[in-house]
Amino acid sequence: MFLPVAALDAAGGIVETVAAQSIHAEEFTSMTALEIAVTIPLIVALVYLMMWGQACILIVAKRLVASPAGRTRTSFSAVRKQAKKYIGPLFLTELLRSIVTILLLLLFVVPGIIYSIRTLFYDIMMIESGRIAYGRDALKPSYNLVKGHTWAVLWRIAIIAICIFLPIGLFDGFITEMLTLIDTRLETLALVLTDLADAFATMFFMVCSVALYANFKQSTSPNS
Repeated sequence: MFLPVAALDAAGGIVETVAAQSIHAEEFTSMTALEIAVTIPLIVALVYLMMWGQACILIVAKRLVASPAGRTRTSFSAVRKQAKKYIGPLFLTELLRSIVTILLLLLFVVPGIIYSIRTLFYDIMMIESGRIAYGRDALKPSYNLVKGHTWAVLWRIAIIAICIFLPIGLFDGFITEMLTLIDTRLETLALVLTDLADAFATMFFMVCSVALYANFKQSTSPNS
């Protein structure tokens, strides 16, 4: 089930990388109206695919955590259909969360980190509840859940991120270095391969985040 979703996520990253090779910052202002008309829908489509992939991964990961033995199997087609309704809410809420986090980081730094950690589980909780929410309504459940346990979540998610992305970063550097040493024209191939590896790493990180949320929610529940 995870392979099609990861492939979808990887495809978006690969297309974005390859397209970016021919668009430099100084060339963007000189793009023709036709090129802009093609580029903007492409970017929108890539964002749509990535948010769709994120929703699919969270739905599957939630079911995996809830039923480790795999008793509740669902086809990829059914997961795709179920995930569609979350694309808009996830995108708009993530946009708001990113803006608030950046502003807090620029002004105060520490409150920005705290806000980012406390709202970490908003997407998981939205999909778990099955209720569509936007903005503050979507972020509030996660904020209230993590409040008072920020440090516990921070160090756990930091360890998970280091264990996943540090090896991937080393792998990306190795692949890029090796291929460019063979031939500098292989740089695009290196970027495509590293994007593919990064997509699977991101998918695994999201699965681990769902598992962390399930464990954290159980440990903080009154009956635990």
